[in-house]
This record gives sequence, C-alpha cells and structure tokens, in this order.
Amino acid sequence: MEIQQGYSRVAKSLHWLIALLIFSEYFIGITLSTTGWKWLHFQVGSVILVLVLCRIIWRITHTYPAMDASLSHINKLMAHAGHHSLYLLMFLLPISGLTLVFTKGVPLDLLGIHFEPLMEPLSYHKRHTIKEVHEYMANGIFYLALLHALAAIGHQFIHKTPILSRMLPKSWSKFIE
Repeated sequence: MEIQQGYSRVAKSLHWLIALLIFSEYFIGITLSTTGWKWLHFQVGSVILVLVLCRIIWRITHTYPAMDASLSHINKLMAHAGHHSLYLLMFLLPISGLTLVFTKGVPLDLLGIHFEPLMEPLSYHKRHTIKEVHEYMANGIFYLALLHALAAIGHQFIHKTPILSRMLPKSWSKFIE
C-alpha cells in the first residue's frame, strides 16, 4: 500500500461522523431510563454499524498515512492497540445492541426496515447478561475514545507531532500547526 501524508476526505468524514455519533449515542444510552429514547438509540446504533462497516472497507481498500517516525516504539504499539480496540468495539457494540433487541422477541423497525421477531424471547437473566456486556462495552468505547482524543491532542500540542492535524479538515489544521 502506498503511504500518504494525510487522511482522505472520506476517511476524515467517516472518522468525525462516527465519533460524533458514538458520543451522542453514549449520552442517549445513559439517559434511556429518564428520556425513553430507545427508538432513537436503536436507529443511531444501526447507523453507526453501517458507517463502521463502510469505514472498515475504506480502510482496507485505500492508502493511509504512515505513523510519524518520531513516535517511540511503545507509542506506536499503544496507537495500534488503541485503534484495533476502537474498531473492535465500534463493530461489537452495535452488534450486541442488535442482539439485545432481537432476543426480546418483538417486531422492530430499523432504518425504515421492518423486522418481525426473529426468535422466541430469551429469559430475563440471559438478556440481562447481554445488556451488561453492552453497557461495559459502551463505557469502554467512551473512555477509550476520550483517551484517543487526549493522546492526539497531547501529541499535537505537547510533543509537536502533527497527529491531530492529519485527521482535521485542511481548513482547520492550519490553525493548530
């Protein structure tokens, strides 16, 4: 694969759109008991899954920038581990949410597609376990994404490594370099 200096517009757009949706979805999720926005939570989670699949396909089929040569070996390892963990959670979290919904055994409308119950309802205990796993993953992706953002900001402003500016639109990156 050919190495480039910055990310493509599509990669940047997917990155920021998914990030915005993940943080929005997290706050929708933690307020479900008071807002009752389950329908919105299902829809946003489904959109995230579709966008993540697009992002994975884009990542596999397109070039991307090499890591900055000034990063230490441990920083490169941590970046790889963090990115792989984020991708894994971005995929598994919506899947666990869909599993939770489908195991309820009720009809569902997702992104305008109607689904009849796909199975008999699971017991409360089994569904509760799935819900707990979903919530742990949601907390995990929230804090991992915050750590990811703080690392990019730290590299950009403390270590003067242009990590963040490579993922920002060109019109914004000129203000932080």
